[in-house]
Amino acid sequence: MFNLTRVVVFLIIFLMFSQSLFSWGSHDIFTFLVATSIPNFDYQKLVEIRDYDYVENRRYNTEKYVTYDLVAHGKAKITFDSDLLKVSGVELIQYQLVQDGKLPVWAIFYVYSRSPDNGMDFVEESGIVNAILGDTQANRHAYLKVTFFEYMEGDKSFLHFIKMSKEAFRKGDEYWGYRFLSYALHYLEDLMQPYHVRPGTVPELIQFLFDPKMRVFLRNAHSTYDDYMTFLLTRSKYKEEFYKLIREAKPLTLPVSDEQLIYEAILFSYSMFFDVHDEVKKAFGEILYNRRAMMEDFEKAEEDGKLARLYELTKKLASVLASLCKGVILKTALQN
Repeated sequence: MFNLTRVVVFLIIFLMFSQSLFSWGSHDIFTFLVATSIPNFDYQKLVEIRDYDYVENRRYNTEKYVTYDLVAHGKAKITFDSDLLKVSGVELIQYQLVQDGKLPVWAIFYVYSRSPDNGMDFVEESGIVNAILGDTQANRHAYLKVTFFEYMEGDKSFLHFIKMSKEAFRKGDEYWGYRFLSYALHYLEDLMQPYHVRPGTVPELIQFLFDPKMRVFLRNAHSTYDDYMTFLLTRSKYKEEFYKLIREAKPLTLPVSDEQLIYEAILFSYSMFFDVHDEVKKAFGEILYNRRAMMEDFEKAEEDGKLARLYELTKKLASVLASLCKGVILKTALQN
């Protein structure tokens, strides 16, 4: 039994490390909606852009881990559709984003909540895994626990940047406080994507070892649910309703440690996996043996009523996630 468990664990790790792109979609829009809807939180506040002056006990792909400000250097352009501007109350004038060396808090969240997907985490500590699969960011964006053994470092990624954020705020450096916090929220959002904590059922993972079609199927199922969030935030006919759900979520500040918070988030995400996975398979079925679902596939499935239950499940996930993110922002930024 122990050997079977080890085989299944290896399969899970192989499956997850095999994915070069590993993120729930549209972190920027989701985090922006969260940050601009927290009661009594001044997301329009301008904070001084500071130089990076921190020591981190964490390796990065140094070519991708940039520490200058992307907006000030013209490397990040912020573009919103009219619906997003309307619900947030933000006035977006691109050339006026940086004012006297300062940047609004909402812009920091929008730009830097997506940064961990820019390649900075393509660093693999394990020589064996590196030799087989090359550098991958999957290790830092997921979490698995089988019996007493933990695999992946998504929880540690969240905790690292929460720690760095608190350090920055204690130093009076609001810019890096919010920038590190944006990174931390990215990992929390990733771990609330059920496929990041469980990539398939046990029978599917065993079949994965022998059947190349199942390998493609599970990777595409994962990617499809990643992209479904992007669809809901950009093209769904329920977009405004989904925006409202996120904005109306109440901040949830749990009286627990950061370690316990991220673990509870992982458990909730895990509990949602089987229902979400069933609905993804029902909606897209045979497509997933060949490719991930495209935006046009989501639109057609939505019109045909095939996404009704998946939408309800995702609303539940998004509501809890939004509440947790708001609580983390308040606890980290306003209590230091």
